[in-house]
Amino acid sequence: MEMAERLEVLGHLSLGEDGVTQLVEVKMREGHELHELSELDSFEVLEKHEEDEDGILASILCTHPLAKTAIELSNIHVHPPYGIDSKRGLELRITGRSDSIRRFVGLIRAVMPPDSISVQTFKSENRNGWSDFLTPKQREVLILAVRKGYYEHDSKVTLKQLADEMDIARSTLGEHLKRVETEIMKRVAEELV
Repeated sequence: MEMAERLEVLGHLSLGEDGVTQLVEVKMREGHELHELSELDSFEVLEKHEEDEDGILASILCTHPLAKTAIELSNIHVHPPYGIDSKRGLELRITGRSDSIRRFVGLIRAVMPPDSISVQTFKSENRNGWSDFLTPKQREVLILAVRKGYYEHDSKVTLKQLADEMDIARSTLGEHLKRVETEIMKRVAEELV
């Protein structure tokens, strides 16, 4: 924070063995330049995209163990934007299973002991948003297909076998799966943009 007033991660561009490539907005302190961040152990400035009075938009490679671990952990999701600010400190938004969040908070306490941690619990019937766009029948067909291993590499499970188990026509089951796959791929594409 000697060089920058704040660094906000707007998105994760890629994850590699060497670290997480992030799209960030940085507000540098007076007398400091963006390239100085590369002198720190955990950052490498890859590209400066634009600059205005709010800060500098850039791509950086973050190799800090906390950032890499947060992206790789299963059962929790780190949601941009998040960042560190000279006044408020580190702010992260994560969702996931409570036991996984507890382990992650334990990791944060060990790696960089915080002054305080605030956790907000949200409970919802629709925990993940997928129920908003899939019909009950589409969810039922998808769950059966996944449980039976239909999507596994070299699967021997056929549409006919799934249709027989659900007591519906093979063409009907195939149409349900096609619509599910189309909707899921649309959602994934929206997340990537």
